[in-house]
Amino acid sequence: MSINIGMSGLKSTTEQMNTISHNIANVGTIGYKSSRTEFQDIYAPEFGGGQMNGVEVAATRQSFTGGTTTPTGRNSDLAINGEGFFMVQSNGQQMFTRNGVMNLDAEGYLVTADGYRLQGYDATDTGQIQNGTMKDLTVETGDMPAKTSTKVDLGLNLDANSSAIDPVAKPFDKEDPTTFTSSATTTVFDSIGGEHEVTQYFVKTGDNQWKVHYMLDDATAPTKSVDVAFDAAGKLAAIDGNSNANSVDLNLQLTNGANDLNLAFNISEVSQYGSEFSINKNAQDGYAPGKLAGWYFETDGTVYARYSNGQTKAQGQIVLARFPNQEGLQQAGGTRWTQSFASGAPLTGVAGTGQLGALRTGMYEGSNVDLTSEMVGLMSAQSNYQANAKTIQTAQEMTQILFQNL
Repeated sequence: MSINIGMSGLKSTTEQMNTISHNIANVGTIGYKSSRTEFQDIYAPEFGGGQMNGVEVAATRQSFTGGTTTPTGRNSDLAINGEGFFMVQSNGQQMFTRNGVMNLDAEGYLVTADGYRLQGYDATDTGQIQNGTMKDLTVETGDMPAKTSTKVDLGLNLDANSSAIDPVAKPFDKEDPTTFTSSATTTVFDSIGGEHEVTQYFVKTGDNQWKVHYMLDDATAPTKSVDVAFDAAGKLAAIDGNSNANSVDLNLQLTNGANDLNLAFNISEVSQYGSEFSINKNAQDGYAPGKLAGWYFETDGTVYARYSNGQTKAQGQIVLARFPNQEGLQQAGGTRWTQSFASGAPLTGVAGTGQLGALRTGMYEGSNVDLTSEMVGLMSAQSNYQANAKTIQTAQEMTQILFQNL
């Protein structure tokens, strides 16, 4: 009887040693969650008992407390601050992990170090996140096509103190600075990504009266000319006599094979004050083609591609999962878990919503193993093992004495 009790102690302590050793071995593993072995006694009453007395392992319980976050400087590294798991899959098998170190594979998929694909919401061709549509997150590795410019927003001040120029005595000539008061150039893009310069030449013709000439690239004559009037407060009053107009429409015919450019020049923020000429805004909505220059995550889990033309585009958004009972998750290796009947079904959403934690970019979550506690537990387990071995030895010696005296 005593020998069997001692054997149960050795067996249970061995399982505890396995758990402690596993924790210590993974003290540097990203996203690892420690476990502890819990014991319960075995008691067989004097009458009707079918089992021996002793001890057995009741459970090996996982601890999902957060690990220390470590900055990495990589915007492709993520840590979850709070509840939640990253959703990953391989060959249709869905798993969950706290390891947020992601890479881009040769096919453009966002993957863990061992190739599991990160899951999230899809994005449209224009970069709009499609909530509810789950997929393997990817980053487009091809070139970004050009976007044709359609509008220009111009904000500048024309110096009201400038001298008027008589257009009859001095006809406009872009090569002669004495025939215009000031100018502003905007770079725009055509349908094949070609760059063009549209220059506006401002000629003060009288008090609160200006003539504006629009010229494309190296043209020798204006594409369009308009009269612009300002009120006594220096604000835009009319364009070609229309007091309701605030933009100038241009049709620019191109010779490089691209479609003609149709531009709306918004000049509602052009003023005429008694101060020097200055440009405050000169923005347009087109861009040239671009090559993939990198990718990164934002704190809401949206993954962006960054292109050589200075543009960014959303590729998708990470979806996190939490569980009614996360301690019931089944360990699957690789710092991953699978759902089980005990854990319940995953509850999904984006970071920072509901009870899901927030994301931290440029860092990862380390192991939550407390090495000091594990070393103390290791010494305690060693002592328990030795004590149980001693009970077996003593019981054997007592049995030998008994047999010798029979």
